[in-house]
Amino acid sequence: MNILQSIVLGIIQGITEFFPISSSGHLVIFPYFFNWDYIPLYFTVTVHFATLAAVVTVFYKEIFRIIRAVILGIFIRSERSSSNFKLGILLIIASIPAVVVGFFLVDYVESLFSKPVVAAIFLLATALFLWLGEMRGRHIEAGLTNSQGSPGGKYSSSGSKGDKKSDLIGEIDLTGIGLKKVKFNFFIAAVTGIGQALAILPGISRSGTTISFARFFGVKRSEAVRFSFLLSVPVIIGSFVFELYQSSSIIFENNTGMIQNLATGFLSSYLTGLFAVKFIVYMTRKKNLNVFAIYCICLAAVVFIFFMIKKFI
Repeated sequence: MNILQSIVLGIIQGITEFFPISSSGHLVIFPYFFNWDYIPLYFTVTVHFATLAAVVTVFYKEIFRIIRAVILGIFIRSERSSSNFKLGILLIIASIPAVVVGFFLVDYVESLFSKPVVAAIFLLATALFLWLGEMRGRHIEAGLTNSQGSPGGKYSSSGSKGDKKSDLIGEIDLTGIGLKKVKFNFFIAAVTGIGQALAILPGISRSGTTISFARFFGVKRSEAVRFSFLLSVPVIIGSFVFELYQSSSIIFENNTGMIQNLATGFLSSYLTGLFAVKFIVYMTRKKNLNVFAIYCICLAAVVFIFFMIKKFI
């Protein structure tokens, strides 16, 4: 791997981590297209950590409030009624499935990162999740809106006036008192966490599954996006620390070229991640996720065609 490849792969990671099209799948497929060497998992985790840094840069105030509320809530009972404490507990619950799956399947999953056809198959699964989640979410939203006698009212599948008031995205409804009456609860958080656990597979989008699984219960798109971003923080930190521990001897005993590759990959991924996180938040206020499902299907088709050409021609 050279510097140019590190920059290109970092840009790909920065863009695709927040678009629901699987960053890990792209990091498998693009080297296959260009006949590049297999990407070590520690490079993949490093550029994932760069996009985590982008999330923290954008949401650091919210993340600090959540951490503070959880710590205080452990010792002060009155703090446990705050929305930040409840949200922190939901994020912890949603992180558990990924920790369990990652611990037991890490060796098997690492072997899949050299199989582009497998990543293409999982891209089709991502497309299915996106389509079903959006269809189910819009159906529930329509039913709740109509039940209150306000068809086409304040809330629609395209967003809401309330979404536009906040700096990025609206608050997550933990009380169920909003117009939609969909309360983001422990069960929804756990199922969303299962979606994140599936994303350990290359081609399964972490943001795509977490957003879609939440949408399947009728959670408003802006809330699902916000929860997905916040949920990425503990899981990516955990995977980065684990892989750094596993690969530290390889990284630091090699020449400085490897360190340079990791540094350039990190920087390019971080900068593009800052752009991508703000763009996807803006886009999902106005558009649904079906366009990403179409993209996943098209990319998977290209991989299958490319594979057949290389195999038989």
